Amino acid sequence: MYEIFFSLIRAGLWGTPPDTSLFSGMTPARWQQLYRLASTQSLLSVFFDGINTLPPNLYPPRNLYLQLAAQTLQIEQANDRLNRMVGRLNSLYAASGLHPVLLKGQGMAFYYRNPRHRQCGDIDIYLGEEGQTVANSVLLEEGAVPTSEESDKHASYEWDGVHIENHRLVSRMGNPLANHRFMRLVREWYPDGAEHIIDMPTPPPTFNALYIFLHAFEHFLGGGIGLRQLCDWSCFFYRRAADIDIPRLSRDLHRLGLYRAACAFGYVAVSYLGLKPEYFPFDTSSSRHLGEELIKEIFATGNFGKYDSRNSPRPKGYWRGKWHTFSIALRRISRLYHYAPQEALFYPVALIKNVIITQSKLLKKRFKP
Repeated sequence: MYEIFFSLIRAGLWGTPPDTSLFSGMTPARWQQLYRLASTQSLLSVFFDGINTLPPNLYPPRNLYLQLAAQTLQIEQANDRLNRMVGRLNSLYAASGLHPVLLKGQGMAFYYRNPRHRQCGDIDIYLGEEGQTVANSVLLEEGAVPTSEESDKHASYEWDGVHIENHRLVSRMGNPLANHRFMRLVREWYPDGAEHIIDMPTPPPTFNALYIFLHAFEHFLGGGIGLRQLCDWSCFFYRRAADIDIPRLSRDLHRLGLYRAACAFGYVAVSYLGLKPEYFPFDTSSSRHLGEELIKEIFATGNFGKYDSRNSPRPKGYWRGKWHTFSIALRRISRLYHYAPQEALFYPVALIKNVIITQSKLLKKRFKP
């Protein structure tokens, strides 16, 4: 089943039809299994694109095909809504003298064979510390509604049906030395080095290759990721490999203690998702063991760890929920520390620190005269 699933995902990503002999004897029950895999990995439209490379006589049952078509239409509409909002926010923030930079999301969708078929979520925008404060005020003036407590990295809002996160930090690593180096990398290009290829500037390609991986890896350590994050990275390399400073990327990954983990992710991109080796800049042959372990974790957890049956449901209540998240992260780190030992060592400390900072900000607001 996994072989068939990956053949359809590769077909959806790259437009190359799969081996039709794999689909002989397919039953409605097996098609439902494939559908559930695509759903938990947030790849429904890519999966549907793969199906559409098959001869019609090999399509899934009509009701499932129509269900996928309807869900793909919804994903297309969601992408259109987010794309319009990206342009709207860029104009709004630029008019306030800000320098917004789009992180992940629609900036990654741009690199897909069909950009409207990347399953989308929210809009993440980096503005720097001072810029974030102004952007928050701008959104509130426009009628946006805060959706959660402001974290150490970002503030969250809902505006016209779209979830928006204004970032004061691009990301934060657990290892203090690595985090210092990462912040320096951001300062090297922000704001004048951002690219202008869509309706909001995006990070330059070499930094983006690092950041897209780092974001996925931090989620992998803490709770889990789906294949969508690796599809983002694969499509990005496929389209931008020639624009990436490979020696610089290798040096940065080594200095941040992430090179081994990046090669494991690359192994999955090449061996399972079908990214041609010439588009991935590092040798993945020695990463087979870590890559195979990574695949098992991805299927065990699903997108952002939402489908991990090994975990109990998150309890109600702020502190009980935080302890639940922290406990899951500790268990995962004990299993996965070998991907990036230094980052794994400091990850629990960073979680505690972020909660303390968030609560300190809340107390200051509460007792502000």
